[in-house]
Amino acid sequence: MSEIAKQLLNRGFVLIPGFLDLKEVEAFGRDYDEGQFDRTVYTLGHATPGTIELISQKISILLTEFDGIAEFQPSHFGGGTYFSTEKGINFGWHQDHESYFVNQTHQHYLNIYMPIKKPELESTNLCVIPIDRFRERASKAWSALEWGGASTAQIEGGCTKISNDHAGGVRAMLDFELEELCETPKLAAGDALLLRGDIFHRTQDNDTARVALSVRAFNPDITVAKEHYEQSCPAKRWFQDNNPMYAAISRAFEDRYTMTLSDLMAFMFKARQLREQEAKRK
Repeated sequence: MSEIAKQLLNRGFVLIPGFLDLKEVEAFGRDYDEGQFDRTVYTLGHATPGTIELISQKISILLTEFDGIAEFQPSHFGGGTYFSTEKGINFGWHQDHESYFVNQTHQHYLNIYMPIKKPELESTNLCVIPIDRFRERASKAWSALEWGGASTAQIEGGCTKISNDHAGGVRAMLDFELEELCETPKLAAGDALLLRGDIFHRTQDNDTARVALSVRAFNPDITVAKEHYEQSCPAKRWFQDNNPMYAAISRAFEDRYTMTLSDLMAFMFKARQLREQEAKRK
């Protein structure tokens, strides 16, 4: 097992300095400045396919670090998304929500997070909760959270409540503040921070105009189920009510109880193309 794989599985994150070269950073910066943005539950930019192609081979080589690891096989990747503090990105402690709603697990799921505009090394990074620290401090809680998602941590009175934003209720109660376990890797433009999908993270601050490109890798062969998707709660319904992608997922499951993630994503992609075509006609 490679050192990158060992560190990712143990700690949940790996910093790779200088993953993007200067030309790639500049190309993504131009792409962001000229790009299109979607406002759903938050405002995100979309990297153009041609720009993502500049680093497709580099990402494909990176994913070979996980070859032969049965518990973690993110073998394919999709497009790229821009997260910008100027567009209101400023998240508290959480495990990612929408990737969990779609994939139904964060096993075999990797977030490749790359700042492309980063005015200050010390500011506007991502804070993370190292998985080894979490497991050591609260092993029972972590066993309930591992490979999961759609969780929000609420810190109050020296304790932490971790909510289940997929099906409702509480996933875990901690008798300490999650912040006590925090680490903040210092990122420069072009660095890559590899993140397991189930790692708790938050925005350090929004004091500077940081833009980060996020490329997500996944395993298209996993099975997704209608029963899992239809579990709900007010937090999940809020996402569903504010993003047309979920209507497409519901239609995909109308006459099927299970399918591969690859089949679901193909259905979602086609639905998005149709929405974009309709928008152009208006």
